[in-house]
Amino acid sequence: MINIAKNIGTMMIALGMLFSALNANAHTGATGVVKQRMDAMSGMADAMKSMASVVKGKKAFDPAVFIDNGEVILWHSETLTTLFPEKSIQGDSEALPAIWQNWDDFVKINERTKSDAKKLVEMAQQGSKLRPLTKQFVKLSGGCKACHKGYRKKK
Repeated sequence: MINIAKNIGTMMIALGMLFSALNANAHTGATGVVKQRMDAMSGMADAMKSMASVVKGKKAFDPAVFIDNGEVILWHSETLTTLFPEKSIQGDSEALPAIWQNWDDFVKINERTKSDAKKLVEMAQQGSKLRPLTKQFVKLSGGCKACHKGYRKKK
């Protein structure tokens, strides 16, 4: 069990580094905590896109896609709120002041995201079929949408 946790930790660090490298161009003007959270959000977006490709039938069903990508979202959501210290909207930040004005709601959405990602991973690990996983994926994506709608600048 310890080796599995150690391997997962190593994998998550490697994924984080990969996502940071892939998103370097997208976040060239961001620095410090703003860049860290932009990289985290990009990692979460990439994970959602990967699962969406299975949900939409563009990739063959494989529970590992939901396990691996759900864990990425879970991992990032564990510390996400720490990446939003008060007034950290300088530079290329896409965060809106509403985050700090409605902090409790922002935290609640993140907690829901964490819970929904954990459930998705557990369902996939327990052998759920695509239909129930799709329903849980849609529930998870609702948290992403709620946060973007109220707390992120429109692109």
